[in-house]
Amino acid sequence: MLVEWYHWVMSLRSDELLVVLGILLLVDVPRYAYSVLGMAFWDSLNYIRTGRLPGPQTEAFTYLPTVSVVIAGYNEGDTIAETMKSVWERFPDIQLIVVDDGSTDNMTAAAMEFARGRPGISVLRRAERGGKSSALNMGLQHAVGEVLVTVDADSKLSDTAIFELIQPLRDPTVAAVSATVLAWNPFSSLCAWLQAYEYRQTIFISRMVRGRMGVLGIVSGAFGAFRTDVLRQLGGWDVGPGEDGDLVLRIRKAGYAVEVAPYANCFTNVPTSWVRLFRQRCRWDRTVITFECRKHNEMANPLSPNFRWSNFWLMLERWFFNVVCVYTFWLYGIWVLVVYPGAFKLLLLLY
Repeated sequence: MLVEWYHWVMSLRSDELLVVLGILLLVDVPRYAYSVLGMAFWDSLNYIRTGRLPGPQTEAFTYLPTVSVVIAGYNEGDTIAETMKSVWERFPDIQLIVVDDGSTDNMTAAAMEFARGRPGISVLRRAERGGKSSALNMGLQHAVGEVLVTVDADSKLSDTAIFELIQPLRDPTVAAVSATVLAWNPFSSLCAWLQAYEYRQTIFISRMVRGRMGVLGIVSGAFGAFRTDVLRQLGGWDVGPGEDGDLVLRIRKAGYAVEVAPYANCFTNVPTSWVRLFRQRCRWDRTVITFECRKHNEMANPLSPNFRWSNFWLMLERWFFNVVCVYTFWLYGIWVLVVYPGAFKLLLLLY
């Protein structure tokens, strides 16, 4: 498949390649190149100041609160046992809560089979499907840990992922921590392989830079940590799509910080078809319109009681890259389709 794609790209004329790659060279390359250089400069200054290089927190896990892990899913009977196995015994005295959101397959049975003989695991089932937010809130009601960790039902964690994830919460001003999400199935298709590169490079770098600038506005729904008392203070997750981004913006509005744990690795299944990937990205872009442009737009208003400069820059960055650039891209795509139809497929590939 990769050979076929290579020959197809090589068959394009130089002007067609320039039309498509021009956007990449003008926007994405400088954006991520400057980000990498900025992080390298930051790490160099930190090394001069402290004598320490950035790296995993191995053998330095000094913050050990009680932890509840909530795994919410729908029709994940084929993957739930593996996910539970990747979480179980990875942290002392962990509470594991599995919420079956009204599945029609054997998810509950598979979870209960794994839970048999293992204390500290609860399997809850909803009679009807209520959505991920509702399922997470059900798990929150039963959580007893100081920290609540959410894990998608089709994800797997690295050995020290939970230890790494919760360390930033030793700071009482931090209420949420974002992990590093990587592709579990990178070689299943070209679509998945490109996403694996994107997750490892662009998404990872973007969140690292935002975290260091104090403008991180997202904690992946696949794997993240929150202070349980703050979640209850805010009423848990609001019902609807994009619940992870919405919750983090509410946490920031409440005055708490959001950090990133770069070595807390979680592996998740990514879409293997272009249609599913396109739908996923459209859903992501719609959540920006819903939350940053409508529900939480007062975060950028200097007259709002929720105003902070870090929130202002967060909103400005999201509006530019996730609204202005996205819609400009599609207008540009229409022009490419009319003038250079042969290059349109490559343009979609870059999107």
